[in-house]
Amino acid sequence: MPAAAETWLEIGGLVFHLLSDDSRLVPSVDPVAQPFIVDRRAADVELRAHWTDSPLVPSGDLLFDGGTAWQLRRTDGDFLFSFRSSSGDPSPYKAARFKADFSDGDIEVYRPRFAARSAEPIDPLEYPLDELLMIHLLAQGRGVEIHACGLLDAAGRAFVFAGQSGAGKSTIGRLLSSLPGITMLSDERLVLRTDGDTVRVYGTPWHGDALLVSPRSGALAGVYFLGHAAVSRAVPVRASLAAAQLLARAFLPFHSRDAVQQTIAAVERTTAFAPCCDLWFAPDASAADVLTRETPGGVPRIVTG
Repeated sequence: MPAAAETWLEIGGLVFHLLSDDSRLVPSVDPVAQPFIVDRRAADVELRAHWTDSPLVPSGDLLFDGGTAWQLRRTDGDFLFSFRSSSGDPSPYKAARFKADFSDGDIEVYRPRFAARSAEPIDPLEYPLDELLMIHLLAQGRGVEIHACGLLDAAGRAFVFAGQSGAGKSTIGRLLSSLPGITMLSDERLVLRTDGDTVRVYGTPWHGDALLVSPRSGALAGVYFLGHAAVSRAVPVRASLAAAQLLARAFLPFHSRDAVQQTIAAVERTTAFAPCCDLWFAPDASAADVLTRETPGGVPRIVTG
C-alpha cells in the first residue's frame, strides 16, 4: 500500500503501526489522546487502512453478535469484525480482518458512508475497534482491560479503582487528581499486564467524564472496588471474592473459551498479587483521607508528594 500517512501508537505496552493510503484515515486527533502517539518504533501490531467504494458484505462463520454495533466472524482462519451504525442502516460502514494472533490486520472503510464528511479526518480505529483489538491481544496471556480509574502515587506505585458505569470512577479521579505527587492514568479504562514479573497497570486514552488519561504505568500496589456511602471507609476483601468482583468489571472475548480462561487467569493473578479492598466513599475529601492515612488490616496507603 502506498503510504500517505503513518502513525505509531502505544497503549498498554503494545505498539500499533497504522499505515493508510489517504491522509484522512488517521487515528483520533482528540488532544486528550495525543500522548499515546509515539515516534517510529518496532510494532507489535501492523495495521493497514484504506477506503472502499464497494459495499462491505461480511462472510464466514458468525462467532459473536455485538448487537447493533458490531459482529465477529471467522473466515479462512482469520477474524473479521464488521461495524454498523446505530442509525439503523444494516450495511457495515467498516470491516477489519486480522490474522489469528491479531498481530496483522486490514481495515476497510466504506467511502460512500462518509461522503458528507469529505473534509474531516476519519479514525479507522474508532471505538469499538480500538478496544476490541486490545481485548483480543490481552486475552492471549498478556493481561486484561478493566472498567477502572487508576493512578500513580508519589512513589510510582499504581492503584486501581474498579467500578461499572455510575460507580464513581470519574468522581474519585477528580478527588484524587488534586493530591500532590499523583498522576492519574485514566478515569474509565485501564490495562493490566500480567505477563511479567509484576502486575503492571497502564493508562489508556479511553477516558470518562473527567478526561483523565496518561500513557504512564506502574507496578500494582492495590485494588479498590468502588461503592457509594455516606461515610468513607476501606474494607479488605479476600482474594477469591476480589477475583469475582474484578472479573465482573473486566472486558472478556466471550466467543472464545481459551481467551476467556486466559482473562480469568489474568484476573486471578492480579487479585493475588496486591491487596484488594472495598472502598465505600462519600464524594468529598474524606475519601482521599481514607486512602492516604495510615490504615490497618492490609488496606494499602497511597503516598503523596
